[in-house]
Amino acid sequence: MYKVSVSWEHRGQAITALCWDTNALRVFVGDTMGKVSFLRAGSSKTGKGSAFVIFPVQTVTTVDSKVVQLGFQDGRLLVSSLSRCYICDTEKEKFWRVGNKERDGEYGACFFPQNRGLLLGQPPLLYCARPGSRVWEANFNGEVVSTHQFKQLLASPPLPLITNRDEPQYNETQRSPQSVAFAKLDQNLLTWTDSAIFIFTPQNGQVLLWTEVKDIAEIVVYRSELFCLHGSGRLSHFTLLSAERCVERLLRRESWLLAAVVCCMFQHTITTSRARKCIPIDRLEHLKSQLNPSTAAELIGQLEEVINKLEPLDSASSSRRSSISSHESFNVLDCGIYRVISRRGSQSEEETGSLTNQSVSEEERLKDFTAALSSERCVCCVTETSPTSTAPSLRPCKVSIFS
Repeated sequence: MYKVSVSWEHRGQAITALCWDTNALRVFVGDTMGKVSFLRAGSSKTGKGSAFVIFPVQTVTTVDSKVVQLGFQDGRLLVSSLSRCYICDTEKEKFWRVGNKERDGEYGACFFPQNRGLLLGQPPLLYCARPGSRVWEANFNGEVVSTHQFKQLLASPPLPLITNRDEPQYNETQRSPQSVAFAKLDQNLLTWTDSAIFIFTPQNGQVLLWTEVKDIAEIVVYRSELFCLHGSGRLSHFTLLSAERCVERLLRRESWLLAAVVCCMFQHTITTSRARKCIPIDRLEHLKSQLNPSTAAELIGQLEEVINKLEPLDSASSSRRSSISSHESFNVLDCGIYRVISRRGSQSEEETGSLTNQSVSEEERLKDFTAALSSERCVCCVTETSPTSTAPSLRPCKVSIFS
């Protein structure tokens, strides 16, 4: 049995922002008049059974104008309106403003958790969008500590979308500086307009990537996955990969032409010794042999130049590998660490499997850790879901290259 409490708290107004507090099973709601409330969901004992109920809506505050975005982290609610950003301590019921200067327009704000590596245990930061492609960085108490200016950095050309239908074209000509209003900010410091996606690295105030994608309505991020909803109802799925990982995937799919194009476009990354782990020299030689000399002569020549520039595995790694005995196996983690698994004596399949699972889980954790600190070029593989299908099925559609 399900019971639902209905409230007219936002009656007559459009809901403009939602935000979950998963720990307390609360959802915060903001509307066009600036009212912010929350609904609490949970289980309630009724007689002999239990039911999932939604408790009555409670008003948190009313800000000066339309709520643009809400964020919640460690007991504090971040409210971004058309003119200001506010922080609410939901436990002590205290409110204060972020910064002193007002703004006029739809600008987002988000918390930025510092829960990785050396920053583990540090309170989250706040990022609030400002006019002119600027972003405020503030501490957890709402005190602005710096302003990041991305206007000049966004004069760099966007990286192209690579599709199976057309050969990608990349124009390196610099553009005019862009003055962008960042209406939404994700906690990964990802933002978008209706025609472009941007990702920033707050550690050094740089643009990690930006690319043009049309008709964007909303984006949700899960780890390195981007799920993009378009105004037409179409859903695109982006997976962020390094350039060498993208080439490796294209080689597995035998997409020879695309793999060669990506190699040449990102040769400064492909030629490094680190990339030999994913794409050794013999695989690139095999790639070259799969290209048709009559139709791809110029591309073959460019790929030969890339192959001639390849750096071998560094000597430290090579000596480390040679020191591993025949009784041991190893796998190389993304951070460059060699994990050695001893095979001396007898091992049951269960023990061997547990070692493998442990090494995989460690690699995933290290991958997450290094991803937060990495500013290398990324590649985004895109699949597309048809909005008309009753059971959506993902199919390979595009490959986007991000920088």
